[in-house]
Amino acid sequence: MNPIPWTYVRAELGREPLAAMGLGAGLFGAISILGTCWAVPRLPEGVLTVLSLSLAVEGLPALVLVNTLLAVWFVAYFVGAVVVLRAIPAPRAEGGLDILLVKPVPPAVFVWSRILPALGLSAAVGLALSVTQVIGLWGFLGADLSIASVLGIGLTTVAIAIAQLGALTALTARTTELAGALGVAIAVFMAPMTPTSVFIYRPDLFPAEGVGRTLFVMPTNLIVHSGVITWAWPVVMIVGVGLAALGLAWAARRVVVG
Repeated sequence: MNPIPWTYVRAELGREPLAAMGLGAGLFGAISILGTCWAVPRLPEGVLTVLSLSLAVEGLPALVLVNTLLAVWFVAYFVGAVVVLRAIPAPRAEGGLDILLVKPVPPAVFVWSRILPALGLSAAVGLALSVTQVIGLWGFLGADLSIASVLGIGLTTVAIAIAQLGALTALTARTTELAGALGVAIAVFMAPMTPTSVFIYRPDLFPAEGVGRTLFVMPTNLIVHSGVITWAWPVVMIVGVGLAALGLAWAARRVVVG
């Protein structure tokens, strides 16, 4: 096997300050999660009632969990998105991508070696924050909310974030403006939240036993089906990684203009 691609892969793995980025993002996420676990139970009763009705969750533990899930999801996605944007859109916008593509490596190796660190960083930070979520919710754990279910739900959001990073890579493979790529990154993150935003104002469009609420009102639907997610999250993770791989494969075919 030609050793040049593997040498290039190792070089790319060391290109980004992944440890510093992961530590900073993890610290931010941990403070957000623990702060949420402390603050939400201290909100006025009327506010808690409104939040429970708006998000369709019952009980204080579920209400705290849905808010901490947003922190896990947000941080796991955007810490990886920074690496993705710095990998292809940024050098293309700066006019240096053509020089990078001149290197004696196939475009597929270029894309995979630059994006895999983003996926790994997202997974590592997401795992750490999922564990932090269990710690923060320790006082709320019981028959309805176990360690396994909280950890499984957290890792499910991480799997979704990884799949979104694959989509972001595919959608920005030929982006020529960094601002446009950033807009795509925000849109990719917000897309799964759109049905939830609609649900908050028009819950009548999502019957309690309907498929719409079960599949699309995220992340509250993860809490409703926590029993299934407790054992099914590895399958969701495999699917998320598979979708991300498809996104990277698509980007590898499009990164070379012409």
